[in-house]
Amino acid sequence: MTITWEQVLAFLCEDQTMAITSLLFLAFFAAVALINYALPRVLRPYFLLAASYGFFCYDPVNRPLVWVIAAATVLTWLCGLIIGKVRAKPVRVLALAASVGFGIGILVYYKYWNLLADTVGGSILSHRENLLAPLGLSYFTFAAMSYTIDVYKRRCRVETNLLHYALFVSFFPTLINGPIERYPQMRPQIQKSRRFSYGRCAGGAFRMLWGYTKKMVLADNLSHYVSLVYGDVGSMSGPNLVAATVLFAVQLYMDFSGCCDIALGAARILGYDLIENFQSPFEARTFNDFWRRWHISMTSWFRDYVYFSLGGSRCAPWRHYLNIVIVFVCSGLWHGADWRYLAWGLFTGLLAAFGVMTARARQRINRYNPLYRMGWFKVFWQCLFTNALFCLTLVFFASAIYNTDPFAVYGSLLQGWDGLTGSWAQVSNLIYSSGIDGRLPVVLLFGCFVVFAAEHKGRSVARWIRQQVWPLRWTLYYGMAAAILFFAAFGQSAFIYQQY
Repeated sequence: MTITWEQVLAFLCEDQTMAITSLLFLAFFAAVALINYALPRVLRPYFLLAASYGFFCYDPVNRPLVWVIAAATVLTWLCGLIIGKVRAKPVRVLALAASVGFGIGILVYYKYWNLLADTVGGSILSHRENLLAPLGLSYFTFAAMSYTIDVYKRRCRVETNLLHYALFVSFFPTLINGPIERYPQMRPQIQKSRRFSYGRCAGGAFRMLWGYTKKMVLADNLSHYVSLVYGDVGSMSGPNLVAATVLFAVQLYMDFSGCCDIALGAARILGYDLIENFQSPFEARTFNDFWRRWHISMTSWFRDYVYFSLGGSRCAPWRHYLNIVIVFVCSGLWHGADWRYLAWGLFTGLLAAFGVMTARARQRINRYNPLYRMGWFKVFWQCLFTNALFCLTLVFFASAIYNTDPFAVYGSLLQGWDGLTGSWAQVSNLIYSSGIDGRLPVVLLFGCFVVFAAEHKGRSVARWIRQQVWPLRWTLYYGMAAAILFFAAFGQSAFIYQQY
């Protein structure tokens, strides 16, 4: 898709919200980084706290809701003090319950109120129009709750400095899309700010450029075709629905991991190391391994605070399988107040539980599979099957985002196939008839290949680029900058996971 200079100018002048892909955010971040390193190290956490609240309050719609993040910070900090300082177990349990209850309460009020009202009926709860959630609600509430739970379980020391703790809860690089941080990792970095390092800043800048390329060039352009198909499911053939579902999986990865790259790169420039949120998920060979590699900060949060609390695998088999399903149902609810997210979580949980249930039987069968004697075929088939299952579950997820009927999608996936040539013609005809630039599919194919090759086996792209010879490094730098300039979908600044 060719862009006009008017679109670029509109993008550069965008100032209604501080979108992370806007020039305004880059100017804000550059000013924050410069002032941060100009200040004495002891003052840096307090300046970053002020910058984080400034970022939170920039949007006039979000500004009146600043009390939510402030209340969550103060309440969980006070509860952490009580849990850490008081020895009486009933008091500690009560403080923990207050902390977790408040976190769940504001989630229910801002995210699930209307869902509950529609479920139980207007006689008990009334539907509320224009109920807006604070920026990053799902992320800062989970981070705050994890702190008090860790203090209760003696996995984290009590933080007596309220402002240090407030920075952990509201740190602006993680506020929009995460990752969901844990205080034991952030605490030493907040208490002792790092000195300026050119190597760290250069690596962080490349990580941000990498993320912007994945988001603005790959994810946003893939969304044109995906939204076209999912926006009119009734008139789409099976080949287009299958192609859109597979491309949605790639779009979701490029969008979400791209934002995490931007967050990790920005934090690295400021002197902080965040949790890696993805470890080459599409290279997973089992469905459960896939979810150990995807959205790691969220899946590990539910594992540590929900799955283990329910008993994990240290219980009867049926309870173990039920625990897995419960975790994924909770994950579905975390994503949004929509029955399609809940169905996605249930479907994914059932597949994950079935995978654990049949793991030993499949291992025995695999030993007698003659095709598996070829190692490359075994890896290829297992990866293909795992990703096919993931794409099937994503029909519910994509349907929730594009507001369509997932069962209509499932019912049409096998219809309208006309051989390999005819099916490909259906997909290509839709692409070109929609006005998508003919050069764009080539750019997307090459770009996705570069991304998956560079991130192979979960390696850090910032470390990988430093290992390359300088001609290749600078070719990649200029190539990404040119791709953003000529192929970025300017104006589509919202990240998919920003709404959660």
